[in-house]
Amino acid sequence: MKKCFSHSFIAFIFYTVGMVSAQAQDNVMPINIETVLKLSGSNNLEIAEVTARYELAKAKQAEAKEWILPSLNPGINLTSYNGTIQDVVGVFVGVDKNSFWAGINITADWNLGDGIYNQLAAKQYLELASHEKSIIEAQATLKAIRIFYNLGAAQSKLLALEKLVSKSDDILKQLTLQVEQGITYKSDLLLAQANHNHLRIEYSKARSEMKLHSHELLQHLNIAEDAQLLVTDSVLIPVALVDTNKVELAAAYEKRPEMLLYKSKIAGLELEQKTQTTGILLPNFDFELNNGPLGPYFSPDGNAMYYYFGAKWNVPLGALVFGGVKKQFDAKIKIAEVQSTHAKNIIRREIWDEESHVHAADLRMKLAKSALGYAEEAFDQSTQRQALGTAIPLEVLRAQEQVLEANLDLIDAITLYNQAQYALYIALGNKL
Repeated sequence: MKKCFSHSFIAFIFYTVGMVSAQAQDNVMPINIETVLKLSGSNNLEIAEVTARYELAKAKQAEAKEWILPSLNPGINLTSYNGTIQDVVGVFVGVDKNSFWAGINITADWNLGDGIYNQLAAKQYLELASHEKSIIEAQATLKAIRIFYNLGAAQSKLLALEKLVSKSDDILKQLTLQVEQGITYKSDLLLAQANHNHLRIEYSKARSEMKLHSHELLQHLNIAEDAQLLVTDSVLIPVALVDTNKVELAAAYEKRPEMLLYKSKIAGLELEQKTQTTGILLPNFDFELNNGPLGPYFSPDGNAMYYYFGAKWNVPLGALVFGGVKKQFDAKIKIAEVQSTHAKNIIRREIWDEESHVHAADLRMKLAKSALGYAEEAFDQSTQRQALGTAIPLEVLRAQEQVLEANLDLIDAITLYNQAQYALYIALGNKL
């Protein structure tokens, strides 16, 4: 996977020159895309929850294997009888007897029909839980990436506005001097002051937006520290993760965890269903073994061993005639197949949508980059003529406004492009 991230000069200026100086009370925490990807997979609470559910599925699979092993029942048995008893020929006699037994009892009840197929089904459901975990991880990672780039966009806008505010200060100084010299009208100065205040308002909005995205990312990554996150990657460099000319839907279906999840679910249901079909034909095996000393209290005569092994068939005629449970499994399998088709349709649309987003954002980037070049050149010329007194202030302010709009358009376009690239990469079933 190709990554086009680096510590940029813009981020360095932002970090060292004063973008955060206005918020000196904040604890600044640098963050980059690698850290976001790492923490989204380890700190995110949604992933922690689905990981716990995966462990639960593992425990259920282990439980499904328990039927194989017999039960051990070590112990002591004391019995006593005093009174009248009837012997084998029908005569009643008086007796006073007791016995002692100490040893181990081993019992087993093997229901092959249920045990074998439930164990195999549990294995499929464990795979299902694994695919569910992959789905949540992909969603959490993509959300973290979107927030990260929104934070980087707000940070870049703040930098762009800082530069324009600085140039606006210079224009105000020039106009103030020109008004004092009688070269221009005071109304021009008032207009420039109003524009300057507007830029400062936009700057304040961008700073507030940056804090909100920082809070959102802190929450998503489950970082308890109260800090202002500061992006150290250059988010204004387009990433290249997917070649949209080589997108294959069939390959995506094979890799997407949603499709694998329903495949495992259907396989598990089919195996469970066999407990009502093939499983009925399999016998139940019973086994019991008793071994230990036997005799009167405190003086056993010797060891006694007893064992039993048998097989029997339990044929539920109701299940054979009506097949209610089997029909339930048929319905569950049909529902899972419909859900699988629905998931496939969603995946196809996701891929098409993100392809469209990539192409649209690419076009917007090219147009915004060109527009920014024109606007910056026009603004430079206007400010030069303003200094000479040959340009009217309205022209300078309009050029300044165009620079701001083009800059923000470019930032938004690159942000959307990078977000769409990551979304398409994940939509195709790839992992980060």
